[in-house]
Amino acid sequence: MPNIVKSSGAKEAAPEQPTEGPKVVTKPENDPALLKGIWIATLLVWPILKWIVALDCVYQMVRMMYHWNTPGSFAGFRFLLHFGIFVALTYFVSLYKPKGL
Repeated sequence: MPNIVKSSGAKEAAPEQPTEGPKVVTKPENDPALLKGIWIATLLVWPILKWIVALDCVYQMVRMMYHWNTPGSFAGFRFLLHFGIFVALTYFVSLYKPKGL
């Protein structure tokens, strides 16, 4: 740490007292009851739902490959939509847990 030398003519300022801001009162956050119900219902049917959605994604992938060069079919976007829903459901069930359960 460097040594700081004060000049003899400088007046020493009084140190400022830290001021306290307004106190923020927070309540414990709970997830909405509807979200908890959806999570529990999805969790209970997940073993069967996982297979159904996975088979749907396989069907959409085969359909996408079949209609690859067909103009106006948008099979690739439909596959991406179904696969995105599958990934979102997997994330929702495996990584999310509502507070208070």
